[in-house]
Amino acid sequence: MRAPEEEPAPPPARPPAEPAGEAPPRRARRRLALRSRPRDRADSVNTSSRLLREQLWTLALLALVVLLLLVALTATARAPVQQWPAWGVRTLLGVFSFGALGATFSAARSLKGSSRRPRAHAQVSDARVTLSRAVLGALPGLAAYAFLQSRVLNLGDADNSKAFAIAFIAGFSERLVLKVAETFAGEQRAR
Repeated sequence: MRAPEEEPAPPPARPPAEPAGEAPPRRARRRLALRSRPRDRADSVNTSSRLLREQLWTLALLALVVLLLLVALTATARAPVQQWPAWGVRTLLGVFSFGALGATFSAARSLKGSSRRPRAHAQVSDARVTLSRAVLGALPGLAAYAFLQSRVLNLGDADNSKAFAIAFIAGFSERLVLKVAETFAGEQRAR
């Protein structure tokens, strides 16, 4: 013989719905607001930390690719770096790479600083923005190399190793390159 199956317990009774048009009492609204705040704050922190992590990984991947390009450039060259032609493809790729490395470090450093601000994800919200900032930051490296080769920026002998160091510094601090360009433009106007 079969045992009679027990029926499931009925669901707990719900409180009666409030009539349309009436707001919940003040105390209930305050409780609801207090309950949702920590969750909103936690969601905001999770989103910010996730975006920051993604951007740092993007920058690390870019730095790795640039370093591999530099290794490939030097490993496949027949002559030492100092003997590469001033405006040759290898030299320009090296300058661009060192400028990109400087810009990557600058972007990572600014991301670290923005993580302390409450709305870091609103300031740099996308990995594409971070990536483009790092790649476009390599352009001041090329500009600094042009200044070095044209003797506008006079630092003695303009060998390639010095040019790579200047490109890194220019990629890291594009404001420095802009200041040199503005100074040079001001001297040209004065003449």
